[in-house]
Amino acid sequence: MLRLMAKKRSDRVRFNGAGFTLIEVMIAILILTVGMLAMALLQISAIRGGAFANQVTQASIDGQDKLEKLRGTVYASIVSGHDTVISENGITYTRSWTVTEGDPPGTTGAPASKKMKTIQLVISWTGLQGLDHHITLSTIVFQ
Repeated sequence: MLRLMAKKRSDRVRFNGAGFTLIEVMIAILILTVGMLAMALLQISAIRGGAFANQVTQASIDGQDKLEKLRGTVYASIVSGHDTVISENGITYTRSWTVTEGDPPGTTGAPASKKMKTIQLVISWTGLQGLDHHITLSTIVFQ
């Protein structure tokens, strides 16, 4: 009977290999944490990209608006200039346009008549992270 009891004790103490060790659990948690941090950084990058896209879109809208106003102006009154616009997103956009007068392409040899103006508009702004940005739009107006 003593021999039978000793055998049962050794069966209880024996490790059968089922389950996870503490090291395995800690490594799994570490891998999960690294993955979650990568996803968080990706989310931050996506938010910043969306904010920059919003700024570029607003600058394009403000630039197109100014070009349309200049195109609707009397031809002789279209001159270079600049102004500022504060948009809905709280960013100040500076618009600067340069007007150059010339002849349409293909009119070489003809007397200079100055029947065309090229308007180049540059919209500049400082983004939310303190970086300076600009876009350039241009159009041609005929007399």
